Amino acid sequence: MNIYLLFLTLIFSSCLDEDNSLEEIKRQIKINDTQKIITILSSDSLKGRDNKNMGYFKAADYVIKYFKKNNINPLYKDFKDIFYSESIKSYNIVGTVGEFINERKTILIGAHLDHIGINGISADSIYNGANDNASGCVSVLQIGSFLSQFKWDYNIVLALFAEEEKGLRGSYNLAQRMKKENIDLKYVINFEMIGKEMKIGENKVYLTGYEMSNLALEINSIVPGFVNFFTKSKEFNLFKRSDNYPFYKKFGIPSQTLSSYDFENYKYYHHFDDEVNNLNIVNLNKIIVSSAFFISTFLNEKTEIYLNNH
Repeated sequence: MNIYLLFLTLIFSSCLDEDNSLEEIKRQIKINDTQKIITILSSDSLKGRDNKNMGYFKAADYVIKYFKKNNINPLYKDFKDIFYSESIKSYNIVGTVGEFINERKTILIGAHLDHIGINGISADSIYNGANDNASGCVSVLQIGSFLSQFKWDYNIVLALFAEEEKGLRGSYNLAQRMKKENIDLKYVINFEMIGKEMKIGENKVYLTGYEMSNLALEINSIVPGFVNFFTKSKEFNLFKRSDNYPFYKKFGIPSQTLSSYDFENYKYYHHFDDEVNNLNIVNLNKIIVSSAFFISTFLNEKTEIYLNNH
């Protein structure tokens, strides 16, 4: 009987590894889906995804429908982590892969959904925010959809943040709430502006706070050469300028951002030409596939991500 159970366990483990292989992930995370999602999230109809003109809430509705369609469960009622920003009721969209169990270890995968809206000065006045940060959002959605097909020994939280452009307000609210709820958050992986290839080549990103944890080392052991040290990230202290930072501040855990925006490869930062046709969707999809692969490997192997002494 014990030998039989051992045999079944080995067969199951083998199937799980095969289902999470790089080739299988490439097959499932389709470039056409990536193209479709990012095009919707950066369309003119969303008015630059600002809460004051209601465009953000239209984008949020799309994300909620996507979560429901792809078997992502709400962490909070109606997927909404509500807070008030300049007297406007706003909210992060927060889902969970599978059942959320309080006693279980948790990881968070996130990106900011908001952008800067409309500036009426130019002929094309909508700041669509395709790279900033529909590219990060499509990554969370595609990775979440893939992970939702399996059962994991971790809670996996998917968060699309509001009000990043106004001082990380959404991520600060969610970090504070999760801390009060005593959620056992182990690490956070945030995606920010990954729609254009880096000067050093395709399917490469940099990690903010590169030297602060073993995250880059562990990722590169799975996807060699994927994560790189970027001098300007340290120079401009990008670690503190995206939604990873509030979780590091509240929990004291590895919480870092992956990005491919190297200040020279894309001239449309906070510009009305930040549109899908100026991105490299092939490269974006490669980054999403690589990220899904290392995250699923982390979860399968129960990889420990920890802060270095610094």
